[in-house]
Amino acid sequence: MSLLKPPKLVASTGTAYNCTVAETSARESPGQKWSGLGNSDEGNLFKSALWSPDGTCVLTNSEDNILRTFVLPVHLLDPSDEAKLLTPYSQTASAEPISCLAIYPFMSLAESATCCFLKSTRDHPIQLHDLLTANTRASYPLINPQTEKYLSPQSMLFTPEDANKFIVGSTSQISFFDLHRPGEGPYLDFKTIPTRRSVQTGETMKGIVSALAIDNGVLAAGTLSRQVGLYENGGSGSTIGVFTIDGEGGGITQLLWSKCGRYLHVVERKSDVISVYDVRVAGKKVHDLKGRVAETNQRIGVDIAYSLEGEVVSGGTDGMVGVWEAGGEGEKAFEWKAHDDVVSGAAIHPGGVVAATCSGTRNLGGLDEGSDDRSEERKRDNSLKIWAL
Repeated sequence: MSLLKPPKLVASTGTAYNCTVAETSARESPGQKWSGLGNSDEGNLFKSALWSPDGTCVLTNSEDNILRTFVLPVHLLDPSDEAKLLTPYSQTASAEPISCLAIYPFMSLAESATCCFLKSTRDHPIQLHDLLTANTRASYPLINPQTEKYLSPQSMLFTPEDANKFIVGSTSQISFFDLHRPGEGPYLDFKTIPTRRSVQTGETMKGIVSALAIDNGVLAAGTLSRQVGLYENGGSGSTIGVFTIDGEGGGITQLLWSKCGRYLHVVERKSDVISVYDVRVAGKKVHDLKGRVAETNQRIGVDIAYSLEGEVVSGGTDGMVGVWEAGGEGEKAFEWKAHDDVVSGAAIHPGGVVAATCSGTRNLGGLDEGSDDRSEERKRDNSLKIWAL
């Protein structure tokens, strides 16, 4: 297994989703009128792909606001000249765009009770869904006590120390929930800045908490206003430090710890680099991983191959997937052509044997936004692919 040699395509959704949201609905729900989820004329792009912790399933989020569970074929890696066709095992529809997801960390396909995930949408409580049946198991309200309106979490993760606890990030706030307390709000709220009018210091952070990551008891939280806060005891302890990201990105979308736990990788919108910081000295940039083609507002998912050598992988608007070696200082070590459109997500299997990529971009009616000829059709590639490494 290596991320530094050409992978082999072993499974794909093919051209099934190379169509509009309405056309997907007509195919998957024959005889039913379009449900109204998403923009009917928009291409049904894949926004993200997330591996289940046991590596048996991929959970995707698409433009039609439907989460699809793809259970991988048992004989996925059997020798074959043709890629196997992927079809969704279950579908979870949402009335609003999904802002963040988290799969139960001890999920095992052999134990149905563990097959569940959390999702967050605007103006609704956080919901716990069954991964295989799409049933709603529980909900957890996050409400502004002054306005009594739902807050919309923009980041979410389960705590590594206790899989029955989870953390969500919203505007200048980090909240802690207990999975075994359905219907209840957070048992702890942490304000990253005391009030909206408070003066920011080296220990306060203002803005939407859009990314969370934990390693060795240190919670890293990033904001769309380009700040990173480091907190002890999984976020419930004291503040280690807050720093602002260098460069000119469009806001933090992901934070990933290195395999050794020493470095923090910062991913932003509208940025062709992945910034790497030494967490022993908060705010000290080590270097930038360069060569990512991602000057776009669309989120381009990044992953780290923890089960291998800790390589960093990222898609790009050029249809390529780039690989940077762990500890590498700058340029890509390898890349391959994965899709004919924006690679919106690249994720490594928990066991390191395969990788998942997904693609698509918003292009109303299939027209290339950069084209002067409005009759020119853009080649659409809305697909999920599985690659043997």
